[in-house]
Amino acid sequence: MSAIRRVARQISLLAALLLAAGAVAGIAHAQAAIAAGPGVAGRAATVPVSGILNGVAAVSARDAWAVGTTDPLGTLILHWNGTAWQRVPSPAAKHGRLFAVAASSARDAWAVGTDLGRALIVHWNGAAWHRVRAPSQAGSTILQGVAALSARDAWAVGMTGILRWNGTAWRQVRAPSDAAGELTAVTATSSRNAWAVGTAGILRWNGTAWTRVRRPGFAHGSLYGVTATSAANAWAVGTSFARCPTVGRTLILHWNGTAWKRMPSPNPPSNPQGNWLFAVAATSVGRAWAVGGTSVTEPTSGTLILRWNGTAWRRVRSPSPRGGPNLFGVAGESANTAWAVGGTTSSSPGSVVILRWNGTTWKRVL
Repeated sequence: MSAIRRVARQISLLAALLLAAGAVAGIAHAQAAIAAGPGVAGRAATVPVSGILNGVAAVSARDAWAVGTTDPLGTLILHWNGTAWQRVPSPAAKHGRLFAVAASSARDAWAVGTDLGRALIVHWNGAAWHRVRAPSQAGSTILQGVAALSARDAWAVGMTGILRWNGTAWRQVRAPSDAAGELTAVTATSSRNAWAVGTAGILRWNGTAWTRVRRPGFAHGSLYGVTATSAANAWAVGTSFARCPTVGRTLILHWNGTAWKRMPSPNPPSNPQGNWLFAVAATSVGRAWAVGGTSVTEPTSGTLILRWNGTAWRRVRSPSPRGGPNLFGVAGESANTAWAVGGTTSSSPGSVVILRWNGTTWKRVL
């Protein structure tokens, strides 16, 4: 259990290791796939069901990205064109893993992760994904969160700190000296307002420097996801361990422009590992989604989706395919369209899961 708590997007990383261990099982048969699209040199590229998705970003109703890890171990990038999800060729496909994706336009998207212990950053320019050099850092490096404001301004966070894109290169940005630990997610609404969260706590960018912000309402736990719509509205989600060191409870914090406050959040009935929230997305002050899972790596685990209706967080029914599914990424494009992605983590190889909100219900697309 400690390994799950220790690694940002802990369970998604664990799932990636499970996929590697199950590589002998190979890729599922092509007929098991649900969608297909153009691949290298015009060949069809079948979307594998063996793998896991860790992040999703939506530009419009006809343009969305999902990234993760495939089995055998390698990067996985999928694109939604308004009709179907298609696999897109990605750099470092053999050994890399991708944990987050963000897009500022149809011609500007970033995905981050790790490749053989080194930071992995890839960029979409409207035509193809290309690997972009990351600053050299000592030791193993994993980037787990990314936010894109424009073609000249983006953030990435991970185990070894904070990086910023200035339109030409990625540079290391100093973090508070007392913010030791991992950062798992980052969001930004302007060049003067950004948030980063993780086991390091909550950090805020004010346009000049990153500073630590007091986190309220819990002593033990971690934050895995963060989103913001303005300088006066932000959400952070994760898991707390106030009652038991091995059983998680959903954790949701809200920033109102002045302070962070813990918000009441649903917790399904007791299960072996409790309930976990890994990602959050907000489209406005009155609309937000939080996703995760129950029991995490147990065969009995299931998808968990919560919705903010402007007054309270409520659980929304969501499909839970066999194999212990968890959701690690969410993106809200509008009131009638949202995406949640993840995979099964209690079996190896795991299976990709993509859910779509149509304004009324969540349905499985992949």
